[in-house]
Amino acid sequence: MHVAVVSSRVDALEEVFAGALKPHIPEGVTLRFYADSDALDDWGRGAEIALGAPDVLAPLLERMPHLRWVQSTWAGVTPFFDVPRRDYQLTGVKDIFGASMSEYCLGWVLALERSILSHAQAVSWQPRIDRGLSALRVGIAGVGSIGVAVARAFQPFVQEIRGLNSDGRAVAGCDRCFATSERLSFARDLDVLIMILPDTPATDGLVDANLLDALAPGALLINGGRANALDLDAALRAKASGQLKALVLDVFEREPLDDDHPLWKTPGVFITSHTAAPTDIASIARVFLDNLQRYQRGEPLQGVIDFDRGY
Repeated sequence: MHVAVVSSRVDALEEVFAGALKPHIPEGVTLRFYADSDALDDWGRGAEIALGAPDVLAPLLERMPHLRWVQSTWAGVTPFFDVPRRDYQLTGVKDIFGASMSEYCLGWVLALERSILSHAQAVSWQPRIDRGLSALRVGIAGVGSIGVAVARAFQPFVQEIRGLNSDGRAVAGCDRCFATSERLSFARDLDVLIMILPDTPATDGLVDANLLDALAPGALLINGGRANALDLDAALRAKASGQLKALVLDVFEREPLDDDHPLWKTPGVFITSHTAAPTDIASIARVFLDNLQRYQRGEPLQGVIDFDRGY
C-alpha cells in the first residue's frame, strides 16, 4: 500500500515516522516523502493514500487518480474544496488543537482584562484595580471540538459562556448555545467574543457590524479561527468608536500580512501571525496511523469531512 506524504514540513514528518512511530507503521505499508508538488514522481502519482498540508496537497489531486483517502495535517481543509474532485475520503485532524487554542485565548483575555500588557510596559508606579474575569460573559463562535475545549478552559473563571453553532445544539462547557440564525441574541452584551469558526460559505461575514454592535461596549474580540468569518473593516470601525477595546487577530484573508500593513501600528490591535494553535507533528502522525489502521480493517475513519457542510 503506497502512502504519499506531501508537506513543506516533510523533514519533520519523515523524522517522526522514522523514529518513535516507525514500529507502528503496519506491515505492507510504504511511505514516501515529497517536499513539494514538483517532487511528485510516478510512485507518488500512483498512491492510494496521501497525507499532507491542504495548500500543497490539494493542487495535486488531479494528478493522483488512484487516491482513495486523504489525511489533512490541518484542522481547516478549505483548499480541498476548490478542487472539484470528490471521489475520495477526506479526513481532518481533530481533538489535538484544543489545548493550545485554550492557552491562546485564556492568555489574551488575562493579558487584556488584568492589564498584564500595560503593567509589563510600565516605567513608573501605576497601581490600578482591574475588574478581573469573574463577571465576564464570554461567547465562543464555533463550538466544535476546539471550541468546546476553550469553553471548558474558561469555565472556572467567568460568569457565563455562550456557544454559537449551526443549529443551536447544546455542547459541553457552554451555559447556553445559539444557532447562527440567532447570532444577535448570542452576541448581546458579551464582554468577550472568541471566534473559532471554519471557513465555509455559511460563515462568510458572520461577525459583521450588526453583531459587533450587539456586544457590550468595550468588548474584546479574538479571532483564532478563519478570517472569512470576520468583517475586518467593521471590526476596525468598532475599535475606533470604542465599541471594541481590543482586537486579537491570528488570521487574515491574505497571509502573511505585509510588513508595511497599517494594522501593525494600529493601537489596540494585536497580531499573532497564525500561531494560535500550532501543528504538533507527532500528534498529526499518531492521528494518521490510527486512521491508517482503521482503513486497513475497513472501519470508519475518524475526522471525516463532509464536503457539503465544509467541515
